[in-house]
Amino acid sequence: MEVGALLMPSTYKTYYANARPNRTPCTAENSHNVRMEAPKDRLRQARQAAGYATPTEAARAHPREINVNTLISNENGNRDISRKAAEKYAMLFGVEAGWILYGEGGGPNDGDLPKSPHEPANAIVTGDRIPRGPKIPLYGAAVGGDYGEFELNGNRLDDIFAPPSLSGVPGAYGVQVVGESMWPRYEDGETVYVNPRRRPVKGDYVVAQIQREEHGPKLAFIKKLVRHTQNELILEQFNPAKQIRFDGREVDTVHYVLRSGE
Repeated sequence: MEVGALLMPSTYKTYYANARPNRTPCTAENSHNVRMEAPKDRLRQARQAAGYATPTEAARAHPREINVNTLISNENGNRDISRKAAEKYAMLFGVEAGWILYGEGGGPNDGDLPKSPHEPANAIVTGDRIPRGPKIPLYGAAVGGDYGEFELNGNRLDDIFAPPSLSGVPGAYGVQVVGESMWPRYEDGETVYVNPRRRPVKGDYVVAQIQREEHGPKLAFIKKLVRHTQNELILEQFNPAKQIRFDGREVDTVHYVLRSGE
C-alpha cells in the first residue's frame, strides 16, 4: 500500500469536504456529533494499548527507534507528529499511521489489525536497581540559530530526575537540545544533564555560554570541546561538520555535559 493511500483514505477526503469542525473523520458521514481527538491523544492511546504504561517504558523496549524526550514532546503537544514519526510509532504500537494523524484506519481497538511483534530481548538485567537521582531544574531555551546556539532564557519548564552522579552537585541543571547541529549525538528536543562543577577536558561535550556584546544576551552552545585556553575556545559540531572558534574574552562559562551511563 502506498503511503498516500495509508494516510489519506477516501473517507478523509469526504471529511474535508463535508464534516463540521467538531466531527471526526470516522463519524462525519454518519452525522454523529463527536469531539475530535488530537493526534497527540491518539498517540498516547496507541502506546498504552501496546502495553507501555509510560513513554519511558516504550523507549526502553525500543531504544533504537524511540527517543523518550521526543515521544514525550509528541504526546504533550509541544512537538508536532511528522508523517515519518507517525509511521514509526504505528509500526511499533500496532496501529496505522493514518489513525494516529487523522483518526482514520486501524486503531488499537481493531481486533483484526495485526500487532507488530516485539523484538526479542538481547540482554539480561541483573543486580540491584540504581536509585533515582535528585530533582534538578529543566530550563527552556529560545529558538536556536545557524550553529544551534540558543539563549538560556531562565524559563524553568519542569523539575526532572537527574542521574545519581549529580547528587549533591550545587547548580546542576538540565537543558533541551535545540536544532540538529549535533545529530546524531543529540537529537532536537533531547534533554542533557549538566554538571557545572566538573572541569571539562578535550573530547567532552559541554554547554558553553558566550557573550559577544557587553550588554548583549549570553548565547549557549551544546558542542564537543576541542580546546579551551585563556585566549581561545574551540568547539566542534557534527551537522554540518565544522569547528567554531571564540575569543577567550567572550567566554562566560563552559559546563560539562554528562555522558550516557554517568
